[in-house]
Amino acid sequence: MSSVGNRVSGRIRSSLKVRMLRVNKTVGIIGLGLLGGSLAMALKAYTDYECVGYARRQEICDQALADGCVSQAWTNVDELITHSDIVVFALPPETNARLFEEKAHLFKAGQIVTDVSSAKDEFAAAVYEHIPDGVSFVSIHPMAGSEKGGYEVASKDLFQKMGWIVLDDPGQEAHDPAVADQLAAMGKTLGSRVERIPLKDHDHCIAAVSHIATVAGSGPQGEQRMRMSAGGFRDSTRVAGGHPGMWREILMGNRDNVMIWLDEVFKQVGLVKDIFERHDDQALEEYLTKAKEMGLEEDKKTPKNKKEIIKK
Repeated sequence: MSSVGNRVSGRIRSSLKVRMLRVNKTVGIIGLGLLGGSLAMALKAYTDYECVGYARRQEICDQALADGCVSQAWTNVDELITHSDIVVFALPPETNARLFEEKAHLFKAGQIVTDVSSAKDEFAAAVYEHIPDGVSFVSIHPMAGSEKGGYEVASKDLFQKMGWIVLDDPGQEAHDPAVADQLAAMGKTLGSRVERIPLKDHDHCIAAVSHIATVAGSGPQGEQRMRMSAGGFRDSTRVAGGHPGMWREILMGNRDNVMIWLDEVFKQVGLVKDIFERHDDQALEEYLTKAKEMGLEEDKKTPKNKKEIIKK
């Protein structure tokens, strides 16, 4: 190859290395479903992390091994914990909390615990109560997913252009700012938009933007009404198509915050009902105009590429 060719080839290799997160850590993922499986695939594709995995069913372990996204996989979670530097709990929140309580004694100083749950308070409480000395805990929430679940729908690009929330909790001894920075860098390397918020604020915020939508979308629909529905209705009820057991754990684990926002929903419904009862056309138009303006304001904050993903 010519010297020019060597320089060009070197620049290409160099640019690829900048894109990679160069660390020598083993990430163990407990639960190779949509999020856990996608995380294993993404870490394999875009970083130098080695991944190992746990799944309840041997066939999922075998598939992940065949795909090459994990180097080892077990149906015994003890093996994963002992072989991992970073342990990611990727099961529903109640299950994560119960499992950590049972297995906390296996963790050793220097290990990192994190999770990708949609509700945090229950798991965080279990971790803070049982975490051994010298083990770090920083929670994250990749704002990515689908109404479909399971390893078979996992994708290495699930996190591209999506939110990746790192939850800071500096008042806790187990919280390590350096670990939080490392997990933020992980999300950025996977193509996500990284956000940092206090752990104590997470569940209240997510109840408003995610969990209430699931409750509302789970209302009675009926076969005839579904046949008559258009795209808007199907979009608003799509999130209710997720696994009922998983959503039961998420919603019950965050029930206090969900009930706060349900009260707000009832308040808004009452306002609209009052407008209808008064036959007040002007008040209704003002109400809808205000909602539109709020939506347009939020739309300005949404990156163009995210809007394109939502449309797909």
